[in-house]
Amino acid sequence: MTEGRQTQALAGERPTSARRSGRPPGTTDTDVMAEFEARLARLEKSPGLRERGRGLMARVVPDEATHHFRNAGREQLLGIRSIVDFWIERIDESEGRSGRTRRESIEID
Repeated sequence: MTEGRQTQALAGERPTSARRSGRPPGTTDTDVMAEFEARLARLEKSPGLRERGRGLMARVVPDEATHHFRNAGREQLLGIRSIVDFWIERIDESEGRSGRTRRESIEID
């Protein structure tokens, strides 16, 4: 250990942020920010995971199957909504709230 480091270690001082960060000596915060901005620009130019996944699914799964799967998901959600409505109605009946109006379905094309 060099004399300067020994003195620093004996005094209980912590290394500077540049030493802790692993940056080469003489690197400024401006240099680090410029590197991060360059990395961000490269990442934003490349297609994201979602776009790559959709591209893969479009090549593997036909459009008709995608349409059926989407409708099946919608039907599952409607089933869950029916269960929730049933239990809300049961709670209202047990608490004497008989004046509750039923949910009205509005078709949107």
